[in-house]
Amino acid sequence: MAGKVVYQNVHGIEECFIIADDEPGDQSGSSKALHRPHKNVPALAATVQKTKHWIKALMRELQWEDARKAYHGLCVVLHVLRDRLTIHETADLASELPMLLRGMFYEGWQPDHVPVKDRSKAAFLTHVSEGFPNDPEVDAERLTRAVLSVLARRVSEGEINDIRAVIPESLRELFPKR
Repeated sequence: MAGKVVYQNVHGIEECFIIADDEPGDQSGSSKALHRPHKNVPALAATVQKTKHWIKALMRELQWEDARKAYHGLCVVLHVLRDRLTIHETADLASELPMLLRGMFYEGWQPDHVPVKDRSKAAFLTHVSEGFPNDPEVDAERLTRAVLSVLARRVSEGEINDIRAVIPESLRELFPKR
């Protein structure tokens, strides 16, 4: 069973296709696809599973039931954070993300435009809010704190310390207390 939701984001339109089950093979429904042998790629299966764990952790943190919305929120906050990091720190953080999230993290990145000049907390939260133009109930600060909490639990403490060192004090307070 596949569902589709479209969210507007800071880079344009993002379409999220969520496969609700873990059935092998093509989901197109053609009889040819149903009889094709399943070829599992362990690296892809592992990164999908790890990404699902990140999304579920964020859903628990926010008490949300919508995985697509949680994934979108994760993408938005990580993109806004990424654009406030140096190129070096962006690469360091990306290296600790699951492969699927790493690809999402780099999507739309323009390294010649980072870090952005307005690195205030207000600007950060405004950019997060802009990721949910049709959902005014999303609290940008609560979402940001939740994503950063999940991030802090899933990447090394050293990496979180490095990020804290390159962002302004007003953004550091969005991270969980050590």
